Amino acid sequence: MTALHTQTANQALTILDSTHHGLSIAEALSRLGHYGPNAMPQPAYPGLGQLFFKQFISPLIYVLTAAAVFSLIIQEWSDAGFITAVLIVNAIIGTIQEYSAQQAAIALQQLVTTSCRVLRGGDTYEIDARELVPGDIILLESGDRIPADIRLLTSNDLEIDESLLTGESIAVLKDANTLCKKDTVIGDRFNMAFAGTLVNRGRSQGVVAATGLNTELGAIATAVLGKQTAKAPLLVRMEKFTHKVAIIVAIAAILMAAIAFMRGMAFADMFMLAVALAVSAIPEGLPVALTVTLAIGMKRMAKRHVIIRQLIAVEALGSCTYIATDKTGTLTVNQLTVRRILIPGQTAWQVEGDSLIPEGEFITSDGPLTSTESQILKQLCQTAVLTNEGFIGHRQGGWTHHGDSVDVALLIMAHKAGIIQAETLNSYPELASIAFESERQFSASLNSIDHVQRVSVKGALEQLLTMCSTMQTLDGTVAIDPEQLHRQAHELASQGYRVIALATGDIQLADNEVFCREHLQVLTLIGLVGLIDPLRPEAQSAVAACHQAGIQVAMVTGD
Repeated sequence: MTALHTQTANQALTILDSTHHGLSIAEALSRLGHYGPNAMPQPAYPGLGQLFFKQFISPLIYVLTAAAVFSLIIQEWSDAGFITAVLIVNAIIGTIQEYSAQQAAIALQQLVTTSCRVLRGGDTYEIDARELVPGDIILLESGDRIPADIRLLTSNDLEIDESLLTGESIAVLKDANTLCKKDTVIGDRFNMAFAGTLVNRGRSQGVVAATGLNTELGAIATAVLGKQTAKAPLLVRMEKFTHKVAIIVAIAAILMAAIAFMRGMAFADMFMLAVALAVSAIPEGLPVALTVTLAIGMKRMAKRHVIIRQLIAVEALGSCTYIATDKTGTLTVNQLTVRRILIPGQTAWQVEGDSLIPEGEFITSDGPLTSTESQILKQLCQTAVLTNEGFIGHRQGGWTHHGDSVDVALLIMAHKAGIIQAETLNSYPELASIAFESERQFSASLNSIDHVQRVSVKGALEQLLTMCSTMQTLDGTVAIDPEQLHRQAHELASQGYRVIALATGDIQLADNEVFCREHLQVLTLIGLVGLIDPLRPEAQSAVAACHQAGIQVAMVTGD
């Protein structure tokens, strides 16, 4: 198929035989029949009968079955009956446990549904994402989970979190008008959106380029589907144990038969003696003991909200000696968070508190902030809120947010300082703004503050240095010192922080004058903030627990 990221939007529509008004309903149904549902393939779950007979697939069970048969041959009815009962009880216990876990897994999958908005015949429909087909025109907005691979047709300040595919916690700003080379890596295809990723902010319209297994996410699924998995450690040990028992029992039976033969015992009696010895040596109680033990482990795991579909997996988890873990979203919270604030000429202040809950304190190396430091912090946070397109709010008993991860992090920081977004915007209405773009590396807002037109700017330090003539210090406003600021920014960056600079200043626009980059002059740089995707609170204790249990942990990441 043609690489759509190398084609213009109109060329992509032509290749997919679609239009800006979308497919007709009849055409969409026809393509659904051709391409199939937009979903990853689900395994066929075995029925009760299959699960029951599956319990007999084990080398030890084979040996016990053979023992039961030989017991019937030598007319040891009680032994044959006991071994048969053991096999049936073992199969029933295993079947009940695995069937209940399987039903729980199916119920969880049915709870997860995804809908999306599409244009069909010029009208907007909200449909199940499984019904998407190549050529559909899909509408995206902030908060949407992207259900298929899409060639963007329009993009309005569109920013997408692609950490699921790339492992990068920093969202990607998209541009539908960009043309990429054929060999451009996924993370740099700015005119594409991929299945499984999340819209942080903005709006867009796009044409579905691929669905199901044909998506980039589907390619990952295809790479792992059908791969032969390693046998569980317990199964490997049981196979070795069974082979050893079978060999020892066979040798013992042959030796006993040879001794009996040398003493003149009849062949029939000698055979019966050897078979009886073999049957008595088989540990027929072992399968039930193992199954009951694993079932207890499965129940304990269920109490910890872990569903295990196969009994043997319980022991496999306990046999783990090495864990390879992802970083973004696994060890970290996958949410940029302000952890440091640098006022020119001062050591960094530390920002305490949770990454997603706007509660926490600001601490200097000498302790709590002084009144002067608090005033500077208030000014910095007010600037961060005014030049911000994110949102945080308290809804349905919890905090919710949407927008660019940097914007959200700055809003949470400001909220911790008592600067509330809604109150600030109501008090200081916005007059004009300059939206962030990757080419600009800054955003700006012009607000009316006490009848004065004040501009608030945030962005890369290199950009803001060209706009500022002074900088804020504890001793007041002084001439800007670029070398000092570069040195402080480098200190933050070397510790893994993403550095954002904040500046403000008063300007005066003439009537009908358009707010633009040229107005951002003679500003005052307030300070720098250091953002990082912090570790999950439980990550350190989890890794420590693994080390204590003798399990090595390695981080697998694309950084």
